[in-house]
Amino acid sequence: MSEFIDHRYAKPFGLPNAASATELCDSAFAHLFRRATGKRFVLYLKEVRIGVACRLLRDTDQTVAQIALASGFGSLSNFNRRFLAMKEMTPTAFRRTHPESSNESA
Repeated sequence: MSEFIDHRYAKPFGLPNAASATELCDSAFAHLFRRATGKRFVLYLKEVRIGVACRLLRDTDQTVAQIALASGFGSLSNFNRRFLAMKEMTPTAFRRTHPESSNESA
């Protein structure tokens, strides 16, 4: 299931889509997902999306708005709110405190 999420995090989808892909009803999927991961599906999806956003903030010069959309958030305000709640700093502050990865081996 994590592969499913890893390939679709940037698209709008939720628990009903994931449950449908596994041919389970929503409640059965939610129960099995939580038992397997220890997390609710929605929280897991948010963590994946925020993780992608962190990588993009560190490794690219894309704007915060571009990163919000690329990581699967429907709006910049929702992205900023979720990022702040999870990382306890704004995306811009994260970018300042986590400078670009250097490729010194090249």
